[in-house]
Amino acid sequence: MTMFKNLAEEFGFLPSASVYDRIMRSIGFLVCISITIFILGTTALGKFPAQIQYGVTLTFGLIAVFTLKPGPLVNKSPVADKLLSWVMLGLTLFSSLYFLDQYDDIADMREGLPNEWDVACYIAGTLVVLEGARRVEGMILLSVVGAAIIYMVFGQFMPGLLSHRPFEMAEVVEISYSYQGIYGIALGAVVDVVLVFVILGVALRLTGAGDFFNFLALRLTKGKASGPAQCAIFASAMFGSVNGSAPANVSATGVLTIPMMKRAGYPGQFAGGVEATASCVGQIMPPIMGVGAFIMSEVTGIPYSTIMLAALVPAFLFICSLSLAVALEAGKLGIKAIESDESLAMNGERWAQAITLISGFGTLIAMLFSGFSPTFCGLSATGVVLVVANTFPATRMKLSSFLHFLVDGGKDGLSVMISCAAIGIIIGAVTTTGLGIKLNQMIVALGGESLLLALILAAICSIILGMGLPTAASYLMVVLVAGPAIMQLGVPLLQTHLYVFYYAVLSAITPPVALAVFAASAIAKASPIQLAGNALKLSIVAFVLPIAWIYHPEINLQDLSAENAVPTIGYVLALVVAMLGVTAGHIGFFKRELSLLERCALIAAGAAILAPSLTIVLLGVLVIVFILGLHYKKGATYEAA
Repeated sequence: MTMFKNLAEEFGFLPSASVYDRIMRSIGFLVCISITIFILGTTALGKFPAQIQYGVTLTFGLIAVFTLKPGPLVNKSPVADKLLSWVMLGLTLFSSLYFLDQYDDIADMREGLPNEWDVACYIAGTLVVLEGARRVEGMILLSVVGAAIIYMVFGQFMPGLLSHRPFEMAEVVEISYSYQGIYGIALGAVVDVVLVFVILGVALRLTGAGDFFNFLALRLTKGKASGPAQCAIFASAMFGSVNGSAPANVSATGVLTIPMMKRAGYPGQFAGGVEATASCVGQIMPPIMGVGAFIMSEVTGIPYSTIMLAALVPAFLFICSLSLAVALEAGKLGIKAIESDESLAMNGERWAQAITLISGFGTLIAMLFSGFSPTFCGLSATGVVLVVANTFPATRMKLSSFLHFLVDGGKDGLSVMISCAAIGIIIGAVTTTGLGIKLNQMIVALGGESLLLALILAAICSIILGMGLPTAASYLMVVLVAGPAIMQLGVPLLQTHLYVFYYAVLSAITPPVALAVFAASAIAKASPIQLAGNALKLSIVAFVLPIAWIYHPEINLQDLSAENAVPTIGYVLALVVAMLGVTAGHIGFFKRELSLLERCALIAAGAAILAPSLTIVLLGVLVIVFILGLHYKKGATYEAA
């Protein structure tokens, strides 16, 4: 009895909880377990047709949201809020079961000609997805999706390019609750790819293998003046590569790394900026890239190995720029190295975590390069992690941990699942109204005057549309809107998708929404505005890297022939120099303080290295080498004195 009592308390079934709360939590946890089992089972044994696979998963997800997350009336009128939740549950079951039962008839005879029951199903299904999106992501996402629906209904009255043909209300809700909308490519990518890796992340966390990321980062950075900040970068990058959510990554690792940086001497707003920026690094860092590489492969048909190779140099430059920035800031602030900690010694538990982590990642990467599908690779890696971890006493999972694995495997994916279902409505609105084509024409027209201006416009679209959304959701939404326009300007498919993906990642630290910044500011107890400013400065290299590979696609390593090897290596080295110059310029320190003129010259020279002209690139390199070389010599002489 004691064991079951402890389990009940662990899962939130406190003695003070009401019968209603216990019932709702029980239902929510059961459907979360069902999501985990359904995803793992169908990945292993074979998936159902899309309408069943997506419909069942979304139904489970909506039920979990309405039972585990409070509604809008929870504080004003608890009784009304409970009633609303039950109404949402009823509408979820009605719309899902009706759509599954009638799907064949709708597809064969009634597509575009819905009957009254079809329209009722579409309305109910759209409403529950909208309310579910509001509960998991708040009013920002709901407002954007609501604007898309309003545009479909009233866009015919708008002026100029924004006008479209009239839509009947029945047509609007049919588009929303169909494979053009909710059940479209966005939800499909989550169900087919993302959820398996969410479950893998849960397995790494609960077995303790994920903790080894932090331990390894501490080991690698001990004894360095910037050690605590370097630890934050590497830990967040490694954890974020699996996690796939910058705000969640900040919450998971920032509670350790931000206080550690503050104790070392970094200001709170800088420490929070480092953590927020580092939490974006993992999502662009191979091999997993926060499952972004797998989604990109699914959407484009480009092999995973090609995408991973293309992301290698940009990720290396981003993480090196961040590492250099914190090292220079430590020198600027006069921070001294901290004493080594005896707790960083390898023990039995650490060895068990290391073996589990290496076994899981080794299996994942080996199978990916052997040609297996990403989802099956994720499933196999999850199985290996669970089996290997449970062979060691130090990492063996208890019954409660195993139950947490089943529950969290479904629960941790709710946000991205429901968000992508709602984003499907936006995608449906953009495609059916012709808005996507019009936006593409505008970008292409601008690109006729200046490719750079068109790319900047596309980047702004990516950041704005991606604000407040999980990376996978924002990438899928933006690439279908702005992607075709970029490709029409002559940019290859791979570079286009990577371009949009990078800016979708960076939307997590871009004001005014900047969810990763707000998560870090709460931990750092610093002003979000100041923290956002630091995050933007620290990520300046990441903001310009996509421009670099548009004009210099060789850095994506797609042509490694002997003929192109030397130019590719040469330009990558030039980018390394640019990264050094720009980072030193925005920090304002290299061995000693840099003057304002020197800082401006370094940043301008770094920007010049992006130019397509070899002469301008060489000039930029020479300016940076001259200024930093001079400071290095003066700094060394000063220190010797």
